Amino acid sequence: MTNSPSREKIGAALSSVIAAIFLTIFKLIVGITTGSLGILSEAAHSGLDLMAAGMTLFAVRAADKPADSEHHYGHGKFENISALFETLLLLVTCFLIAREAINRLLFKSVEIDVTTWSFVVMFTSIAIDFTRARILSRAAKKYHSQALEADALHFSTDILSSSVVIFGLIGARFGFSFADPVSALGVSIIVVVISLRLGKRSIDVLVDRSPDKNLVEKIRQAALQSKEVEKLKSLRVRDSGGRVFVDMVVGLPRLLPFEQAHSLVDEIERRVRAVRDGIDVVVHAEPVATNDETAIDKVRLAANQTENKIHEVEVFSTEKGLVVDLHLEVEDAETIEAAHEKADELEGAIRSHLKSVDHIFIHIDKSTQAPMRATSVSLLGSDLPEAIENYVRSMRGVVSCSDLHFTESDSGLRAAMTCQFDETFSLAETVRIVNELEENITKEFPQIFRAVIHQEPASHQ
Repeated sequence: MTNSPSREKIGAALSSVIAAIFLTIFKLIVGITTGSLGILSEAAHSGLDLMAAGMTLFAVRAADKPADSEHHYGHGKFENISALFETLLLLVTCFLIAREAINRLLFKSVEIDVTTWSFVVMFTSIAIDFTRARILSRAAKKYHSQALEADALHFSTDILSSSVVIFGLIGARFGFSFADPVSALGVSIIVVVISLRLGKRSIDVLVDRSPDKNLVEKIRQAALQSKEVEKLKSLRVRDSGGRVFVDMVVGLPRLLPFEQAHSLVDEIERRVRAVRDGIDVVVHAEPVATNDETAIDKVRLAANQTENKIHEVEVFSTEKGLVVDLHLEVEDAETIEAAHEKADELEGAIRSHLKSVDHIFIHIDKSTQAPMRATSVSLLGSDLPEAIENYVRSMRGVVSCSDLHFTESDSGLRAAMTCQFDETFSLAETVRIVNELEENITKEFPQIFRAVIHQEPASHQ
């Protein structure tokens, strides 16, 4: 079933065909009876209007067919071919009319019987052309149809050419026989100018010339509206039967997670489609380096590129350069030689990203991807939980301590807890205190292999 936009476009094109049939017959009858070359040229013009309107009707119907396996971008260029065909018809007609007008001016004389019907047909033509030009223009603007736009512009020029013919008829009535062929030449010149304009626009679309610069700039600005877009690496825009096809390549931060990058591409496509109706856009994202990447970001990037898993990354700045400490995760089944080769590969990648590195220390560790087996331990009756809590509370800035939890694994006994801190302390101070506590707990209580503290503001207790 034809959709509503198609029905409106086809309805506008069909009304143009009906009007062209009426005007062609009307002008032909009056032109033959009066002998007016101006009216006969207008009849021929209207005959071509009929052919062009028929072609437009066919093109609009064909262009609205959806894309298929042989036409991946749809059938929109049928409209542009129709507009080009209309241009060629008009140019041929203009040549024939101009040749006859020159003959009448220079070599032969023809008597013109100017009657009331001569003026009736031309004023009727102006009224009909004005009405259908408005209908076609409205539909063309609404659906970005070049075929309908060409028809609308064509019929707008008919109003001007009909006015020129009326001028010639008035001149003939007052005895100026040259007025009629001169008016015919005037019609030819007007139609040639408009035809060439239409033809150029049709050819521009058929050879994929970039559309209006303002539209391209709006598309560019829509793509750059997201602050995460570092650059627009390429932008290609082409028109086809009222639809605009956009292909672009955007540079996104290379550390952006894949899901976030995908969501950002979707957002860019939505913004571009909102520029105007009928935009089909494809966005390709490429990773680019950004100025706000930290040294640790570059270390993690090197690990990703070499397909290694790392943790506990620290980077220190010294007078000799940067010092990088990290843990490289390897599988238990790997040999020390294979693990060492991975470490060397990772070190080379890090140095390629960080130019001022002095030393890189890589601690080869077991993979932490799978959860480690551990058992929750209840220390009821033991003095250890209370001793640990009292020790933590004695630290400056700690307001309270809760949720003390113990787990036993192959590595040893692990103690985890939540501590509330004085809210007047800065984040840097609380981090320093937590690091100090986690280190000192393992010293004060040797049975604890690792201590983990989660800090909260005191107002959350």
